[in-house]
Amino acid sequence: MRLTLEISDLAPGGEGMAFAAGRPCFVPFSAPGDRVEVELPEGDGPAHGSLLGVLQGGPGRVPPPCPHFGPAAAGEPDRLCGGCEWLHLDYALQLDQKRRALGEALRRIGRLEPGSYPLQAAVPSPLPLRYRTRAKFHLDRDSGRLVFFRRRSHEAVRLRECHLLLPGLDALREAVGPAAARARLGPTEVALEWSEHDRRGAALFRCAEAGEGSRRRVEEVLRQVPALAGAVLEGEPDARGHRATVCLGDPVLRHERVPGEPAKGLARSRPDVFQQANRSANARLVQAVLALLRPEGEDVLELHCGAGNFTGPLAARARSVSAVEAQGPALDLARADLGQGPVRFFAGDALALGSALAREGRRFGAVLLDPPREGMKGLAPLLRDLVAPRAVYVSCDPATFARDARALVGAGYRLAAAVPVDMFPQTHHIECVGLFERTGGAAPGRRPEGPPIADG
Repeated sequence: MRLTLEISDLAPGGEGMAFAAGRPCFVPFSAPGDRVEVELPEGDGPAHGSLLGVLQGGPGRVPPPCPHFGPAAAGEPDRLCGGCEWLHLDYALQLDQKRRALGEALRRIGRLEPGSYPLQAAVPSPLPLRYRTRAKFHLDRDSGRLVFFRRRSHEAVRLRECHLLLPGLDALREAVGPAAARARLGPTEVALEWSEHDRRGAALFRCAEAGEGSRRRVEEVLRQVPALAGAVLEGEPDARGHRATVCLGDPVLRHERVPGEPAKGLARSRPDVFQQANRSANARLVQAVLALLRPEGEDVLELHCGAGNFTGPLAARARSVSAVEAQGPALDLARADLGQGPVRFFAGDALALGSALAREGRRFGAVLLDPPREGMKGLAPLLRDLVAPRAVYVSCDPATFARDARALVGAGYRLAAAVPVDMFPQTHHIECVGLFERTGGAAPGRRPEGPPIADG
C-alpha cells in the first residue's frame, strides 16, 4: 500500500523510521524530518518500505553525489547500490547519530544508563568521501566488471565510480574486472587493496580451487594490470575449514601509519589479512586509544594484535609490549615490522594465552584488546585474574561491546570513557573505544618476573 509518512528518526541499521497508525516503518534513503511517499507491505507488524519519493526534505538531507545511490526508478538498473546508506545525510548528523547509537547499545544491552559514564563526541573521519584503501567486490560475468550488489540482493550494480574508494583503488577496480574476465578467472569474491605510499595495489581472489589452472589465470591478470603488484589466491575451505592459499607476485603493501607523514612509520599489509580500510581515520583511532590507555613506562598486554596496528605505536611509548595473535599471516606481518624493540609476540588464542600469563603471576599496567566482531566472552574473569588496573577495548560492533562492558562492570571495572570513531562515513557502522578502570583499590602494574611462557 502507498502512504505518506513523516520520518522521525534513524534506526540502528541506518534506515529512516516512521510510524503508520502505531506500526513501525523503516524506509531506506530517508532522513529525519523528511516527508516521504513510500510503498509498504500489508500487515500489522514492523515493516520495511520502499521509498517512492521525497515530498519535502528534512534539515539534515543533502544531495547525494553518486549516480548509483538511492531508490531505483524505471530505466535505472544501476541504482540501489548496497555500498552506501547515508550519502544523503549531512556529515554532522551522521556523527551525532553514531554517538547516539553507541549510547543506546550501552543502555539497552550493557545496562549502563546515560550519565553513568562519559560518552564522548564521535571522532570524525578526515575524509568523509574517497577514504577506503580496500574493498570487496564481485565479478559480474555479463559485463566483465567488478561490482557491488544491489541492496538486499545478488543483482549487480555496474559501477561507473565509487565515492567511497580512494581514486587509486577505484582505478584498480576498473582495470582488474576486465582483466579477470579476459583471463577467464571465475572468482567468487575479489578483494582489492591500494597503498598510497607504494602507489600500487594487491588483490585477493577467492576461487573454487587454487590449483594450477587458477594460478595461471591469476598470473595473467597480474601481467595485464601493471598497478597490481601481487595477489593472494584462495580456494574453498576443506572439511576442516582450511583454505589452500597461494601468493603470486608480491602482495605485501606498505601503508603510512599517519597518512602523509611517512616518518611516523610504515605498516605492512596483505589483502587477505585484516586491516582498517580507512587509513586516515585509523590514525585518529590509534591516537584516541593511546590517549586513553596511557602506556608510557608501562608493561602492556595486547590481545588480538593482528598485523600490529596498535603494536608499533605502543612499542614507542610503553616499557614493554606482550602482543598476542593467532598464528598466521597477520602475525608474520607484525613480526616483520616490529621484530626489534620492546615487543614480544605470542602465537595462540588470546584468552588462553592471557589466562596462562595470569597463572604465571604476570602483571601488566594496562591491557589493550581489539577482538573480532563477536567480541571476547571470558574477558572479565581474565582481567580480574590479571589484576589489570585499566584496559582499553576497541570494537567494531556496539552490541558485543555493550555485552562485554556489562560483564566487565560486573567484575569490578567501571566504564571511564566511551568514544565512537567514524571509520566508515556514509554508513551506519561504528568503531568504538572504551576505557575500563578497576575499582576498589586497583593494583599497580609491575614488571613481569620469571621466565615468560614460550613465544611462538
